[in-house]
Amino acid sequence: MEIQLLDLINILTPIVSLVAGWFFGRKKQKNDFLSDLQSSVDMLAGKNKELLEEVVNLREENVKLRIDVEELSRKLEGVTTITKKLKSNKTLQLKKDAK
Repeated sequence: MEIQLLDLINILTPIVSLVAGWFFGRKKQKNDFLSDLQSSVDMLAGKNKELLEEVVNLREENVKLRIDVEELSRKLEGVTTITKKLKSNKTLQLKKDAK
C-alpha cells in the first residue's frame, strides 16, 4: 500500500504543479493584458487632451482672424467710398477745367 501511495503522490505532484502553474500564469497573462490595455488607454487619453487643446487654440485663432477680416472689410468699404468721392471730384474738376 505504501508503494502505491508514493506512486500516486509522484503522479499527482506534477499534475497539481501543472494546474497551479497554468492558473497563475493565466492570471498573470490577464493582468499583463489589462496593464497593456490601461497603458494604451492612458496614451490615447493624453493624445486626445493634446488634440483637444490644439482644436481650442485653432478655434480661438479662427475667431481672431474672422474679426480681422471683418475689420479689413469695413476699412476697404471706407477706402472705396473715399476713392469714389475723389474720382467724382476729379471728374468735376476736369469738366470745370475743360469749360
